[in-house]
Amino acid sequence: MLAINDSNPLYKSGDREIDSCESLVNNCPYGMYRTDFDGYFSSVNPAYAKLFGLETPEEFFEYIQSQNCQLYTDLDLRRDIYNKLRKEDHLSHIVYQIFKVDGTTQWVSENCVTVRDRYGSIIAFEGYVEPLAKPSYTEQINLVPEVRFRAIFDQIENIAVQGYDQRRRVIYWNNASTQLYGYSQEEAMGSLLEELIIPNHLRDETINAHKRWLNFNQPIPSGEITLKNKEGSSIPVYSSHVMLVNCNGEHEMYCIDVELTEIKKVERALRIAKDHAERASQAKTAFLSTMTHELRTPLNAIIGFSEVMEQKLFGDLGHPRYQEYVNDIHRSGSHLLGVINDILDLSMIEAGELNLIPTNVNIRSAIAHSIQIAQRKAISTGISLQTNVPKDFPSIKIDERSIKQIFLNLLSNAIKFTGSQGIVNITAHYSDDDGFLIEIEDNGIGMSVSEIEVALRPFAQVDNTLERKYEGTGLGLPLSRSLTVINGGTLKLLSKPGIGTNAILHFPAEKAVMEEKS
Repeated sequence: MLAINDSNPLYKSGDREIDSCESLVNNCPYGMYRTDFDGYFSSVNPAYAKLFGLETPEEFFEYIQSQNCQLYTDLDLRRDIYNKLRKEDHLSHIVYQIFKVDGTTQWVSENCVTVRDRYGSIIAFEGYVEPLAKPSYTEQINLVPEVRFRAIFDQIENIAVQGYDQRRRVIYWNNASTQLYGYSQEEAMGSLLEELIIPNHLRDETINAHKRWLNFNQPIPSGEITLKNKEGSSIPVYSSHVMLVNCNGEHEMYCIDVELTEIKKVERALRIAKDHAERASQAKTAFLSTMTHELRTPLNAIIGFSEVMEQKLFGDLGHPRYQEYVNDIHRSGSHLLGVINDILDLSMIEAGELNLIPTNVNIRSAIAHSIQIAQRKAISTGISLQTNVPKDFPSIKIDERSIKQIFLNLLSNAIKFTGSQGIVNITAHYSDDDGFLIEIEDNGIGMSVSEIEVALRPFAQVDNTLERKYEGTGLGLPLSRSLTVINGGTLKLLSKPGIGTNAILHFPAEKAVMEEKS
């Protein structure tokens, strides 16, 4: 390109041919420029100055020397253009934005070349620029040039990115791909995809999938796949694929791979741990079932024979102490059988094997049943049992054994932790909006928030010292809560030390069974 600045000796020549070329350049509608190796302007034509809102080349050179001058909206992009020119010698249809002197922006398209001396060394860059009303989609593709694209992905760790041309030969290979597959960039470039990282049994499938994408626009789906590295070892990855069109109208496929080796190790460890846990749970359930069966049989015999002796069905026992022993045997056997049943129930709930049989249960009757069983203990300690359940209280669709066991456990707990002459009050409410609300409230020793958390854990004891005052296995509350939950309800404990505890059962209104009115 001819120089147009006064500093260039060609501009001062009187040669007619040069004058003719000068006139041609000055009257060209396209902006034309020349820079040195570092990108500093040496000459521009009037059309180039007008792109920036200036009238003459002289105004342009004066403007670029000012401190506030900024010609390009993206300085990195301009630097990338020069870096790429040093490698490729010419670029076409580079689209970007420039700043005018009034602060507005203008889209332009540029074609540029490298100028070399006779020894092949770069001495200048030349180009011509034309204004654009709005860049087309194809032109916008060039807004992020390949140089920047590669610079970004070369620095990303753990995400392997490879580019392949239409023949599946490697045209791009980032550093993460080297780390993942073991091939250096020099080894990978130009190699075929199917000969590099594709296992033999996937070779034909991969080639066909790529051809279908090129010929029939059927993209390769993203997903997990096992590839191979340089050593031939299997590499599990999650692979995604993108097809682009380069400036020559050729298709390029880019693959983005994320290694799954560590994730697969974790998954395998979790799967093994889950299998072990399930087997342990099954073994525990089987053991408890067997143990319960083995213990239940002799316990039932002990309890049955002690009842016969306690009721003196075959006459007096003789010495009065025998009667006391019989009572102890019966009470201890019944307690042990209850503990075994609780353990089995809790383990079956955890294993999801507890069989529920929902039936229509009368709440008043279920509460009365629990009171009848617990009444002896209440009378012996002078505790008053009070109930407030409306006569027309609706029945509930629930497992009868579960609801009776819940009531009995909560009632027994309330009596156990309420002092002599205390009060245990059972109330029940129902509404179509709130459902069933059943409360078992006592004025016993109460618990703090942290103690409630302990009490709701299986086998945990709020007082776990050897000298603890209250006996028990710590299964009553956890079992009651588990039974409540699997029957579709909730159990909440409200308590304050020295004031008492309120166990609140809630079941949704949809469980209500309303009697039809005649």
